[in-house]
Amino acid sequence: MVIVRILGGLGNQMFQYAYAKMLVQKGFNVQLDISGFKNYKLHGGYQLNKYKIDLKQANKAKVLLSKINFFRSLKEKNLRYDESLISLKGNEYVKGYFQTEKYFKEIRNILLEQFTIDFNIEETTKEYITQISEKAVSCSLHIRRGDYVSDKKSNSVHGTCSLEYYKNAISIIKEKYKNVSFFVFSDDISWTKNNLPIKNAFFVDHKCSPHEDLHLMSLCTHNITANSSFSWWGAWLNKNEQKTIIAPKQWYISKENEIVPKNWIKL
Repeated sequence: MVIVRILGGLGNQMFQYAYAKMLVQKGFNVQLDISGFKNYKLHGGYQLNKYKIDLKQANKAKVLLSKINFFRSLKEKNLRYDESLISLKGNEYVKGYFQTEKYFKEIRNILLEQFTIDFNIEETTKEYITQISEKAVSCSLHIRRGDYVSDKKSNSVHGTCSLEYYKNAISIIKEKYKNVSFFVFSDDISWTKNNLPIKNAFFVDHKCSPHEDLHLMSLCTHNITANSSFSWWGAWLNKNEQKTIIAPKQWYISKENEIVPKNWIKL
């Protein structure tokens, strides 16, 4: 058996689940350890249960056994693809973020099915879905502030995307496509309205589950992401085969990574 630890915000949980699901496709018996959420109160806690996932959670006994050396403990060494993390023998407890599609690109169709909302969405979300569907060309744009700004540790790791990045990304989308409608998402929507004026923009401002905003992003024709796993998944789950996705080339301030797929535009 392989146990994969799930921890972090929704985007990170999705990366970890995608990695775990890929192991299942390779023949491993995989369960999830979500026990860390007992003391982890950030980002709304455990969120995967709102999707149509099918991996089981490891019970307390199995998690305990994994922590007293009945399982070989493996930890992701860095944020680059590591082939050793898919060449397992069984009875491993694996911790990491697995932030590259190289781990699970081959099971994309399975993940598209499983990362489907499993609850009744808000009426406002339905209204935004209608608005997006009515536009000939739509582009989501995500600005992540929150703890990236207020928390010194998070800011030192991630930083924030500059307004110049967004302005350049918007220009590229406008040059490639005519009559684009931008749907703007942010955890600080008032700041965004005041600092990034955009023509033909719809500022998505409502109270809903984060899964709903992520879903709305995926429905847009094209995507502009922040250096955030949240909007990364909004873009990756976009089913438009002709989509243009723009992402920041500097995802972390100093950590090397392979999070941005090769077919996305890096700015």
